[in-house]
Amino acid sequence: MTDKFFPINTKTACKLKWAWSTIRLYTGETSSCHRVNSSVVDVDSNTFDFHNTPKQLSDRQLMLEGKWPAGGCEYCKNIEDAGGTSDRMLHLTIPNQVPVELDTNTNVVRVSPTIIEVYLDNVCNMSCLYCWDGFSSKIQQENIQFGDFSDRGVEIKNQAVTPLDHVKLKNKFWEWLDSNCSTLERLNILGGEPFYQKDFAVCMEFLNSRANPNLEFNVISNLNIKHDKFKKIILEIKKLVDTNKIKRFDLTASIDCFGKEQEYVRYGLDLELWKKNFEFLVNEKWIVLNVNQTITGLTIKTMLPLIHYVNLHRNTRNIGHYFGTVVHTHKCLEPGIFGKDFFKQDFDNILTAMQIDTEWNRKYKSYMSGIYLQLNSVNRDQEKINQLEIFLNEIDRRRGLDWKQTFPWLVKEIQNVV
Repeated sequence: MTDKFFPINTKTACKLKWAWSTIRLYTGETSSCHRVNSSVVDVDSNTFDFHNTPKQLSDRQLMLEGKWPAGGCEYCKNIEDAGGTSDRMLHLTIPNQVPVELDTNTNVVRVSPTIIEVYLDNVCNMSCLYCWDGFSSKIQQENIQFGDFSDRGVEIKNQAVTPLDHVKLKNKFWEWLDSNCSTLERLNILGGEPFYQKDFAVCMEFLNSRANPNLEFNVISNLNIKHDKFKKIILEIKKLVDTNKIKRFDLTASIDCFGKEQEYVRYGLDLELWKKNFEFLVNEKWIVLNVNQTITGLTIKTMLPLIHYVNLHRNTRNIGHYFGTVVHTHKCLEPGIFGKDFFKQDFDNILTAMQIDTEWNRKYKSYMSGIYLQLNSVNRDQEKINQLEIFLNEIDRRRGLDWKQTFPWLVKEIQNVV
């Protein structure tokens, strides 16, 4: 099969906006990229067309006109304005996964998705700092226990609202997938933590009950799962590949950095268990293995050991590497709040360590360089630095932690400006 690339060539056109559909079955929301604002799914619609909401249609029309939509696309715009490589630019280089409607009309805005990203539930065994209760039952439990918090612009509150028609929404989705799976090229499953969720078994039953030899099946996991249970699930997925029920299986392992800093930011993580499960995956060569990072101001200074760890295991096999700085919850966690050149030495070390031996490794490094360029284009935000201290003090109160012991560099930074 000849590779097919996204055919729309305006200066803002994004393949994800046409091809990608995120649907959150727990909150009843949908979007055309996981970085952008969501729309509410019309569960009562006869067509259940969650990929062509008025917002999505409007955004595609703007991109056809060479304009940037608002509501999240600023992430890529800012990186491109700074001279870096954005998600939009990266995905334009990836072939296929193009809606069939574009074969005959490159001006069409109502299309069929080829990539579905599904948040099955919010059941999770971790409480990451940058997450929220809509994606983590642990955070939801914590928020219920401690109640709402509000102080000088810092807010922590219970926001997760399960739609009254949650069961109907789930049923509608599986019905839609049953009718459309033959044209789907990629299915991403997220959480929460998918391997802890009851609906993951529903997903496995669905894939087992039909053959889609063109489908790439990807699970995004925190790998914080008991090793024997984890191995059992992975080997069950292998049967799907071996019997040609799916084309391939991707495991995307979430991790941001290493050390005590990571166990603070991704609260509940057992880093040694993560490594044990990851190293099992390294040896399962049939799996397409990836690492995905959320880059925040608290993780950059211990990213280098993670880069070295990934490089070490690349001696055994290919490992993809994805990352981004989008923080949908507490903006005080964004790395740009510290201003230009604050993380210069850290990024110099990170970029020096990143490999360039393959085309994709060169792309990953270029993408990381673009993130640094974007961070270096913004000014220090003292208000958000003050909010970061307030936020971490409240997190410590809730979780019995001590951020000052974990991030001594931040203590010095705050003391220097007071």
